[in-house]
Amino acid sequence: MKPIISVILPFYREGSLLAPSIDSVLSQTFVEWELVLIDNNASEETRHIARDYANSCPEKIRIIHEPEQGVISARNTGVLQARGEFIAFTDGDDLMKPERLKRQYEILSSRPELSIVACHYDLLSHDGQTVLEKNCPGFTYGSKNILEWKSYLKALFHPFHLQHIESFDLFGSPFLFFRKEVALKAGLMDKRFNPRDLEDFEFCMRMFELGGFDLIPEALQFYRTENAETRKNKHKDKHTKMTLDKLQTFLTVLWERYGRDYPDNHPVFQSLLAFHLNNFGCYLMRFSHGKKIGSFWIRRAVFLKPEDLRYWKSYIKTFLPKRTHHRYFDFPEERQEELEFDRIYANRFCNLKFYPPEPKGKIE
Repeated sequence: MKPIISVILPFYREGSLLAPSIDSVLSQTFVEWELVLIDNNASEETRHIARDYANSCPEKIRIIHEPEQGVISARNTGVLQARGEFIAFTDGDDLMKPERLKRQYEILSSRPELSIVACHYDLLSHDGQTVLEKNCPGFTYGSKNILEWKSYLKALFHPFHLQHIESFDLFGSPFLFFRKEVALKAGLMDKRFNPRDLEDFEFCMRMFELGGFDLIPEALQFYRTENAETRKNKHKDKHTKMTLDKLQTFLTVLWERYGRDYPDNHPVFQSLLAFHLNNFGCYLMRFSHGKKIGSFWIRRAVFLKPEDLRYWKSYIKTFLPKRTHHRYFDFPEERQEELEFDRIYANRFCNLKFYPPEPKGKIE
């Protein structure tokens, strides 16, 4: 029997955490599903667990190998190979609650005007024993700046005159539920964001062009936190260059799609650029050898949006003694890992390659 829902689950180095994730799919109250496990060059331990489940339940579970490294390539392959009309994303260390597929399917199947249905989640300790936070919104980054991100990105749709504009939101990939045909029409996820970071922002933007969003205000998934070891493995290649590359790509893609041919959106891009220059400038101020570049970026934010007092406050603080940097420029716990500082690259990044043009400057 052809499944109605295809659950796409990429796996890499989850190890023993993969088993409870697969079990949570097997425990769904909605039964007309298939589980497509995407082997993204996984560790042998993780691959062995996936094979055991596929062998024990071949009518419901299959494994596909995606050699191109990155969760984006893995998810795209899963969607292309899916037999179901509807797609549910999940991750190899997260847990679906039994009603998740049923609840999301009931909404999307009855409302053809929607393109995505997401859900809240419960934040789970890495060992799976403790719920750290309940009923969190459907976006996993936890950034205090997320509301401002949303406001800027939502504003980019105003020239499109979408009737569903008020439903705009940003969701993390593990909570997404959508029709396969709509994702194909949107062009799937952009592989320029491999292996991860900001791909869900950009995918949500293109999906929103095709229909409204709905967020179920109930936790239908457990999102597992990282411990020191998994954080090290997951972020072992993450450094300032990679982070700035993804931001550069994201803003450039947005400009190509929503800015270049839409003059009304140009002021929004100025605000968006100032926002990121200030945030990253403050981040770089954490490093003794990043102060000059950080202060330069904050100064550019002031130049772009001189009416915004926040940027003036940040700029004034750059003149304060170094002993105050931790107090004024440190980030909360979600950014506690120290990204490798690449001074040469950060200097080159100072002049972003998209609108709006700004005064050029070189930092020695």
